[in-house]
Amino acid sequence: MTYRVRTKAFACLLRQEMAYFDQPENSSSSISVRLSSDATALERMVGARIGAICEAVAMSLFGFVFGIFFSWQLTMIVFITFVIMLLTFYLYLQVDIYLSKQPNLIRNDANRVRLDFDLY
Repeated sequence: MTYRVRTKAFACLLRQEMAYFDQPENSSSSISVRLSSDATALERMVGARIGAICEAVAMSLFGFVFGIFFSWQLTMIVFITFVIMLLTFYLYLQVDIYLSKQPNLIRNDANRVRLDFDLY
């Protein structure tokens, strides 16, 4: 994955106009550092999470199948609890997204009111 990200980023860099490389923040050393660090950071972020998610899903499915084989009544009770936990997590994410947007909305409203006040 890191190799693919680096090669695609490098291919995009090669398609840039010459003026792009004349800017001080786009020197050859900063571009090579950016290619190296961005791909490595992406690998660290995605690699561990995908592994943990795949492991959790596989173990949950195996546990449910194994549980149905031995005691389907107890497995249904656990499954209902699992669904309730998933719904709670989904609601938590929705509330978190809503609350993270609120400061930006308040700031935009305040700027608009201030600009309207300056017009008078």
